[in-house]
Amino acid sequence: MNHLHCRRISIWRRVSVSIATVALVASVFSLNSTAWAQGRNIGGKRGVVVATSNLYVGSEFDRVLALDPSDPEFFQKLVSGVATIHGEILQSDFPSRANALAEQIVIRLPDLIALQEVSLIRRQSPGDLIIGGNAPATEVELDYLAILLEAIESRGGHYAVASSVQDTDVEVPLFTGEGFDDVRLTDRDVILVRTDLPPGHLRISNPQGKNFGVALPLPIGGFAYRGWCSIDVETRGRSFRFINTHLENALPPGLPNVQLAQTYELLADPAGTTLPVVLAGDFNSDAYGNYSSETYALLTGQQPGQGHFTDAWSIAQPQSLGFTWGHDPHLMDATVPLSLRLDLVLYRGANLAATDAEVVDPLLGPEAPRWFSDHGSVTAAIAIH
Repeated sequence: MNHLHCRRISIWRRVSVSIATVALVASVFSLNSTAWAQGRNIGGKRGVVVATSNLYVGSEFDRVLALDPSDPEFFQKLVSGVATIHGEILQSDFPSRANALAEQIVIRLPDLIALQEVSLIRRQSPGDLIIGGNAPATEVELDYLAILLEAIESRGGHYAVASSVQDTDVEVPLFTGEGFDDVRLTDRDVILVRTDLPPGHLRISNPQGKNFGVALPLPIGGFAYRGWCSIDVETRGRSFRFINTHLENALPPGLPNVQLAQTYELLADPAGTTLPVVLAGDFNSDAYGNYSSETYALLTGQQPGQGHFTDAWSIAQPQSLGFTWGHDPHLMDATVPLSLRLDLVLYRGANLAATDAEVVDPLLGPEAPRWFSDHGSVTAAIAIH
């Protein structure tokens, strides 16, 4: 849930990062690929299947964000924290998690997929930050996007990147036991589109991506950047805009509501269109009002200045809670329940209607990682009149 970011800044400016975890979901529902395929043409209506999934970088960053740069032991604590975080990311085993997610994607074959926290981790060895250098690390250690696309393709799925946005690019020193490397984390939001559909089923145009102008200033310098990406979609004579976003986490009382300000930007910029809109992502706002409730209320409100969006889950699964966040950061503690619904598929337009929805959160096994993310994925069928 906490996922703070800052641009790549030399350690000598003493900026730390926090990258928030996102929400996987608790329940697995008994929908199959046949049901989802039927959702594309229910009662003669056109339709699409969309999904949203937060990939989760694999660690929390609070131990670095909480550091005080005036502390005489700041550098030692920073180096220790970075080493721990890097180790946890590797231990979270994203290739195995990607394989599990890919299996679920190929079962359901959504037309459009909104991905958040699509990490790219790069190294430079030896590093130059500790001697005041500024050469960026370029050797790829883990590319979550490439790993997931390969896992999908190996299972017979066919998807391509339709739009993306880079939110954060931060580089810090990593102690290797013998010296220092630099490790660089780049965060992205990505839209995937299915590429093996019949001609004319999906036509994609106008890819866009942007960082929010309102960003969280970090107490020791730098900012936490978030963003959105979008495409315009035409399916058999009907058009709509598909938007993917990852909003800032809620802040403690007394601090500015950055998340809400970003939501206003979202409504004014990519969602400020005459096209029908499908809006998906990790909103860090609980649909039931238990966490950062103002954002969800703004998006789904029907008064002037509000979003006028309908929540697909509320229409398609009104009897189910559909929680999407709550797994522990190490993806190993089965006693921690999912407790919030932060990952949403919303839509706006008189010709759109949700016909089905599912939270996907399979248990992978008895050992960590037990789940493919700390979030569950949400898949929804949207009929287009």
